Amino acid sequence: MIGKQNKGKGFGGLLKYVLSKEGAEIVGKNMLGDTAEELSSEFSESRKLRPNLKKCVYHASLSLPEGDHLISTQWREVADTYMDKMGFGGAQYVAVLHQDTKHQHIHIVASRAR
Repeated sequence: MIGKQNKGKGFGGLLKYVLSKEGAEIVGKNMLGDTAEELSSEFSESRKLRPNLKKCVYHASLSLPEGDHLISTQWREVADTYMDKMGFGGAQYVAVLHQDTKHQHIHIVASRAR
């Protein structure tokens, strides 16, 4: 598995990107919302807990080797384990599956404010 990580300032644009891809599927989350707008609103509330944190957005993408595939429940396990092992246990997050490339992958969008 190949992983990439980034920190950013805004949830809205990133959520629109990950959820707007054709065939995008939410495979894991610990939030109520299902749309970019609903999720962004929820993330905004947790952001208030750490007003001085300039880069409150955590974005990771995890890709499988070409030809490998997981089902949605397996991706959820990957996302949950990743979040826990990276020290984000309990942080708000959503994991979105993309299958628009040769490498099946997920995007994890999480709050750095816990």
